[in-house]
Amino acid sequence: MTATMDLVERSGELKTELIEFSRKPRYKQAFREVASAHLGEDRMIGEGKLIDILDRLVLQHRLRSGQTIVEQFVASRSDLPTPERDMLLGWRDVVEGIFEVVRRDGDVLIVANLVDELTYRVRSNMGGEVFRVLRPRSYMIARFVPMGSEWLVSGVIHPIVRSGRKVAYAIAAELAMKCPELLFRNPSLLERGWELQRSDRDRFVRFFGTDMVLIPGTELAERMRQYAAFSRREVLAQLAAQGSDSLANRSLVEFDFPPDLVNSGTVAVIYDETDGLAFFGGFGEFEQAFTEPALLDQPRYRQRVLDYLDDDSVSPLPFRRMADRDPLRASDVLRRVLGRKSFDWQRDGEKLMRQRKRSFFDRAPLPRLLPISTRLAPYVGSP
Repeated sequence: MTATMDLVERSGELKTELIEFSRKPRYKQAFREVASAHLGEDRMIGEGKLIDILDRLVLQHRLRSGQTIVEQFVASRSDLPTPERDMLLGWRDVVEGIFEVVRRDGDVLIVANLVDELTYRVRSNMGGEVFRVLRPRSYMIARFVPMGSEWLVSGVIHPIVRSGRKVAYAIAAELAMKCPELLFRNPSLLERGWELQRSDRDRFVRFFGTDMVLIPGTELAERMRQYAAFSRREVLAQLAAQGSDSLANRSLVEFDFPPDLVNSGTVAVIYDETDGLAFFGGFGEFEQAFTEPALLDQPRYRQRVLDYLDDDSVSPLPFRRMADRDPLRASDVLRRVLGRKSFDWQRDGEKLMRQRKRSFFDRAPLPRLLPISTRLAPYVGSP
């Protein structure tokens, strides 16, 4: 424990040096990017917001090189002993959430994360006195970084009094929906999420007869409404058999599709085992190009394939589905579109997807269905 306490005390000095390192001119654009992403419409930066922005900047923001600032800081400091280097690099694993205060244990604060449902033992490099204002059953918005088997406060603590329970739950529900990777830090919730997705995909296949269905854009909303009603009936029946009516009063899921998707012609609705439920507009022309590569002589078919390839919001899934049908034909299509005579899907396809669809490879895939706790579920979608 002495070594841990020494690192806790040293962490404050290192964090100050790290923040100072981030003020180099070469990081100005990165600061603007992080500030823009987290300020929203409020362009005023108070002290608390500035600290939070800097914390995200130095620990989590990926620079164009793919590195974080803390990685570059450590690389520049050959004088740092191994425990300090390991501690700094460990700080990339940030826990963010809404926490319920359980109790104090000396200088340690024990809290339960409303988002990932895990319990954390937390220290501060300013000492345990900073936790004095946090009463049991009150709440706080905070960020933690690893410190051995415990955690260290990183950034500003935003306390919420006991009477603000509903506010805390609503913030936690919104955070879980916006940032599911925070919820899935809990291995049991991750496993439950995959179970839910497998069950939901099974219902999709039983309703449509396949995991990939083509629907005219003008009929998309009605067909998906029918599927949602089918799913709701099955889920409610399963819950009733378990003696629960917790979702009986929940309204039917409404699908609000953007006009561009509705007006794109044929839409492919694919429920993939890993990628979950996804919609691909203008799929008719895309699929026809992979069925009859000669159609690529017509600009609209070539452009459709290029659009799918260049749009970084489109996953690799459509290309993989076409290649699964006929890898030789997929190779032919991409040779024509890319102008690469030697392109071979089986040899070059994965590399191409990683180049053009990088964001889909930056993180491990996560379930699309979230196992929200019963206490947060009523607050999903609340103002």
